[in-house]
Amino acid sequence: MKQSLLKFTPPRLQIALVLILLLPACTISQPGKQARSSANRDTCPALAQPPTCPTVEKKVCPRIKLPSCPVSPAARIADKLVIGEVENVHVNPPGRVFMARIDTGAAGTSIHASNIAAFERDGRDWVRFQIDHPSIETPLAIERPLARTVLVKQAGSELPERRLVVKMTLSLGAMTEQIDVSLSERAAMTYPVLIGRNFLRNLAVVDVSQRLIAK
Repeated sequence: MKQSLLKFTPPRLQIALVLILLLPACTISQPGKQARSSANRDTCPALAQPPTCPTVEKKVCPRIKLPSCPVSPAARIADKLVIGEVENVHVNPPGRVFMARIDTGAAGTSIHASNIAAFERDGRDWVRFQIDHPSIETPLAIERPLARTVLVKQAGSELPERRLVVKMTLSLGAMTEQIDVSLSERAAMTYPVLIGRNFLRNLAVVDVSQRLIAK
C-alpha cells in the first residue's frame, strides 16, 4: 500500500511521507530507563556467605596443689631455741615427762599438786604433795625442801593465793634448768605443768602456731 501511494504522490510529498514513516523508528530512550539499564549492567554479583571460623575449645588448666612443707624441728632465732605453745617437759623429781603449756604471760612456772602438807625435817621446812592430774594414770608422791612461799593473783580473783615453792629441774628440748616451781591445783586445766618466764628467760622464743617442735 505504501508503494501505491508513492506512485501517485509528487516528489516533495514523497520525501515528507518517507520521513513520517521513518520517524517512529527513531525514538529517544528516556534517561531514567537508561540509568536503570546501566545500573543493571553494573550491579556486582552477590558475595557468598563468608566462612564461619571454627569454635576454639577452651582448655582449663588443672589446679596445682602445692605440697605443704614440714615444720622444721627446734629452729633457732638469734641463738635461742624456738618452741611451740605446747611441749613435752621432763620434770625431776619425779623423773617423768609431762605435757606443758608454754605461757609467756606467766612470771613463774607451776605444777599440779594435791594433798599438800608442810613438815619439818632436820630443822628445815619440807613439803609433801602428790601429782595426780587426770592426764596421769598413777599418782606420784613427792617430798621436796620448801624454797619459799609466793603470793599469786589469779585472773578473776580479787584475793591473791599463797603458794608453796620448791626447786625442780626441768628439761625442754636442749634446755635444762633448775628453777622455782610453785605448787598449784591444776586438775581443771588441760596440762599439769605451766612453763613461765622464769624458765624461758633469754633461752627460748615461743611460736604459738606450733606444738611439740622442741627436740
